[in-house]
Amino acid sequence: MSAREPWFEDEEARMEKEGLLGGRQSTLQHRRQVRGDILRKHEQIDDISRSITDVQEIFQDFASLVKGQQIAIDDIESNIQDTKEKTEEALKEVVTASDYSRRRRNALCYTLFFVLLVTAGVGIFAYELSSV
Repeated sequence: MSAREPWFEDEEARMEKEGLLGGRQSTLQHRRQVRGDILRKHEQIDDISRSITDVQEIFQDFASLVKGQQIAIDDIESNIQDTKEKTEEALKEVVTASDYSRRRRNALCYTLFFVLLVTAGVGIFAYELSSV
């Protein structure tokens, strides 16, 4: 609805003051009241529209925050998966190292036992030779 021209309102005020409106005065007052109600409703609608725009901006900000956090969550998930895989590989390496260490220890024990037997055999052989 377009606003009335200022000269029209001034003319209405002049006619009302001079009593030229007669019985139409209550109709004009009613129209002014309706016009005021319409303007107030229009202002309320504008306020609601601004509030909706603000809510829309809040939701957009929230969506961008969630999207940003999703990237971080995906990175964390990827790091966890990498850590799991590397831990499994490390466990295999530890088992392999443990087996190697056990075999080396056994080989050392067998070698020492063999050296001890050879030394004992040489000692017995030398003792037998010296007693003859």
